Amino acid sequence: MQSKLLLALALTLRLHQVHASLLLNGSFEAATNATTLAYLSLSPGSTNIPGWTTTNAELTLDGPLLGISPVLTAAQGSDFLDLTGTHDAPPYGAVFQTITTTIGQQYQVSFELGSDQYWDSYFTGTFAAPVVTVSVNGAVAFSATNNFPNLSSYWQTWSFYFAANGTSTTLMFTGANSDRVAYIGLDNVIVTSGSSPLVIAMSEPTVATGQAQLPFTLTSGVASMFELLQSAQVNGPWVTNRSAMLITNVPGVSYTFTVPTAGADEFYRVQSP
Repeated sequence: MQSKLLLALALTLRLHQVHASLLLNGSFEAATNATTLAYLSLSPGSTNIPGWTTTNAELTLDGPLLGISPVLTAAQGSDFLDLTGTHDAPPYGAVFQTITTTIGQQYQVSFELGSDQYWDSYFTGTFAAPVVTVSVNGAVAFSATNNFPNLSSYWQTWSFYFAANGTSTTLMFTGANSDRVAYIGLDNVIVTSGSSPLVIAMSEPTVATGQAQLPFTLTSGVASMFELLQSAQVNGPWVTNRSAMLITNVPGVSYTFTVPTAGADEFYRVQSP
């Protein structure tokens, strides 16, 4: 009788230490006149927001006295950036900041992108999802799109990792819509050091000629050594299958364990020691 393989999804997480943000003024709170004006229009090249330089096009710093309806509120603190500025058309505004980094060290960038069902439908009557790109030393490393057409003043948290290739790194956040929108919110930008969690995802196994092929992929993090664990029960106990053969499909990305099939149900999982 052909053995029946039951796949256990293996998620191996390596926790990393939490550090204070390496960015200055990531929630845009310490700008001149931010608490006394409804908004502050800033042209490219402005350094009015401590730690940040504006570029690409005009943008606004919106404060608690903005007073428009529907009301747009900050994700963190009192103030936030609207990368559409007062012109509400491409090209949209951008801000950048340079931080000190260590070569080879991984960093996590997180930020909140704001959208609004009313203002992002204002010009066309159809919701246009706000888009922000994040560049690392001039190259686009990440793109975020808030496609939430039924929510007002909605903030979505986005994050990604990068590895530093120099002792300083410039991060730039740019409004990237190609059409007219009235609101691309940016707030609560945080950069911390630390490796991305290791996540291993197993795929559907295949059986042929008495051999089971158990493919898996690294969806996050870095690892070079793996172990195949095996159990007759989904909850264990788990033992290491030391006879399993490991094949590298794409170095650093995808691999396959090969094991002989048995006559009973088996569960498998992969971990990095």
